[in-house]
Amino acid sequence: MPDIPPARRALFVAAIAWSIAWKGASLWRAARNDSKPWFVALLLTNTLGVLDAVYLFAVDRRRSSSRLVEEAILAATGEPEQGGHWDEPRGPAGP
Repeated sequence: MPDIPPARRALFVAAIAWSIAWKGASLWRAARNDSKPWFVALLLTNTLGVLDAVYLFAVDRRRSSSRLVEEAILAATGEPEQGGHWDEPRGPAGP
């Protein structure tokens, strides 16, 4: 890198630092949320932090806000958390 002007070298280093910071934050959040498809997509792409920022500020925000609403409803009603349709009995229970 000796033939690269110092201003361009600084810009290059700043772009790398910017990208690593966004990549680290988004990968950490995707792993914490058990979002394997997003983790793989974020790991394999390099968009200088654009896709990482989209995940952090758009996708993950929607996911966490819906989780908060569900927790508030469960707390207000006193209902236990529902497991979904897969654990409900099918068909008539008795003879």
